[in-house]
Parts: sequence; C-alpha cells; structure tokens
Amino acid sequence: MKYKCRLADIVTIAPLKKTFRQRNGYTIIELLVVTAVISILIALALPAVQSARNSARQLQCLNNMRNVGLGIIQATDSANRFPACGYYGDGTPGTVGSFRNWVVEILPYIDQSNLYNQWDFDKHYLDPLNAPLAETHIPVLTCTSDISVVPGQGNLSYVVNSGVGFSALIGGIHDCPIGPKSGKLDLNGNGITCNSSTSGDGTPSDRELFFQMGLFFNETWKGEIRAKRHHTMAGLTDGSSNTILISENIRTGYNPTRSQSNWASPNPYLTSFYIGYPCRNGSCSDGNVDYNLANSGTSAINGGLTQPEGSAPFPNSFHSGGVNAGYCDGHFQFLSENIDGKVYAALMSPQGQVLDGSPLAQ
Repeated sequence: MKYKCRLADIVTIAPLKKTFRQRNGYTIIELLVVTAVISILIALALPAVQSARNSARQLQCLNNMRNVGLGIIQATDSANRFPACGYYGDGTPGTVGSFRNWVVEILPYIDQSNLYNQWDFDKHYLDPLNAPLAETHIPVLTCTSDISVVPGQGNLSYVVNSGVGFSALIGGIHDCPIGPKSGKLDLNGNGITCNSSTSGDGTPSDRELFFQMGLFFNETWKGEIRAKRHHTMAGLTDGSSNTILISENIRTGYNPTRSQSNWASPNPYLTSFYIGYPCRNGSCSDGNVDYNLANSGTSAINGGLTQPEGSAPFPNSFHSGGVNAGYCDGHFQFLSENIDGKVYAALMSPQGQVLDGSPLAQ
C-alpha cells in the first residue's frame, strides 16, 4: 500500500523540526578580538597624549620664564644696570652674611609688589622679618615640568647667566673669581689667582676677563665695597640678542634637606648657571683652552639631572633634548643640549669679542 502524504501529517511533523533563533550575544573569540583592537588603539594613542602633555608643560614653563625674564629686563631698564645675582655682606661689622638675590629685585615686575614692599633690605633673607616672605610660593618662578617643586615652599626653577663662575672671599682675599667645580680661576693663564695683578705685561687681569665672560655677579651690599661689578644694556657689546639672560635649572630652588634654600637665597649654586671651565689644568694659557669642555660631562646642559638638589648649577630640565632659555633682547627659545661648546660659551659672554687675540678667543 502506497503511503500518501496528507496535509495533516505535514502539520503534525513540522513542529518537530529544529528551528534557529537570532543570537543576542558575542562569542568569546569576538570579545577577545575587540579587546585586542582596543588595546592596540590605546597603546598607539598614549604616546601621542603624553607628547601633547609634555609639549603643553614645556610651553607653560616657557611662558613663566618669559614673565620672569621680562621682569629682569624691566628692572634693568629702571636701574640702568643688571641686578646682582646675589648680595652679600663684605666682612665689616654688621654686614656679614647673605642678604638676598636677583629675584627680590624683580618682585615688583612679576606682580609681587606686596612682597617687595614688605622686604627689609637691611636684613638677611633668613631674618625673621624676611624669612616668611621668602617661603612664599610664587607660581611664575617655577616650571610646570619641575617635579622637584615642593608645594607651599619658596621654589625656583629659573637661574641667571653667570658665565664661568662667581666671586667669593678665599684665603682672606675678597672678590676672588672661582668656578663652581674648578676652584680659583686663572683666566689669563699667568699663574696668579685671587688678585688683580697682571705681572705688568698688559695682560687683562682675571677679574677683567671674568667680567667679560658672564652677565650676573655677586656683589657686597653694605659698608666698604669689596665686590661691585655689573653690566648695563649698553655694555653688551656682543649684542643683546646674542647674550643669554636666563635658563632653567630643576636642580635649584627649595631643598627639603636644606631649610635655607629658597628663591631669595644668594647662594651662587642656587641663583645662577655656568658653563663648564674651558681651561685644562686650571690655566687658560696658550694651548690649554678647549671650549668643548664648556658643554660636557656633568657640566653640560641636562648633565646634572641625577645630581643632588643645589649641586648642579648648570641648565637642567625634564624637556627632551634641551632647556628653555631667554635672551637679553626679550626673545625666548629652546636651547639644544647638543649645542657646540664654543657657540654656547659665546652666547654666555656679553663681551666675547674683546677676547679675540687671546687664548680665550671664542
């Protein structure tokens, strides 16, 4: 007997067939693929974000430096001279010790007239009247990339151009030019240091050369004047656009281990930056001058990043490849850490042209 398919049989059998419904979720493999793609995109984006943040911090740092640098230029125009990088007593009774630095001189020009008007210029920066003022945090004095800044303290990220060194009282002799790492400077190479003698041969003295190779100097404040030297804008014979005024140093400013460190301290390791001593064997005689040493080793730009706070008075920043710097004509730009030592020394010197014909010719 042949089987005849009836509609009723189809209706009865149809519901027994397997049906398929649309899925509402994802498989494990799909989730893993999506996660991997997102991770790759994040990995690609993070460096760009970090780079943008670094650029923003560097720009803010440069803007702060610009305000400080223009404050120095305004103070210089007002006084018709550059301020001292630091003021000290000269050893006479009542004037011994540290008074203040260049930052105090420019306070009215960086919107800090209130602090300036409260400052007692006849007293040290650590005097009970001045000390609380010097502990005031002034945001414009700090670089946003300076991770060593301690909130609420008298921080400083910017330093001024002091050439090859600073002067100090050494062995009873006042106003002795010395380098931050090299000791007493024999700039004319005649074997005589810490005095103005030129051996009678017409050679410029160490003090004269010292003046020509830097822009800011320590000075005595009261009593008998022992050290008083300064430049004027008109005296920048190399040109204001060719003379560095200010730079960064994140190895200066407030130091938690040294309560005397703040933006008012005249300590030359905290107020200024220097080039490396360009003279081998401690003497700038013929054949001993090598300006490659001006930007080398721990004295190089960004060479002191790992050194302790207050022990690396050279340009240092956390910007990749160099530091921000300002010039005496009011322009500011990035200074490469790979700059040629001779060019670097020439930019530091306001009167480098007078060195032509000497072993120190730049």
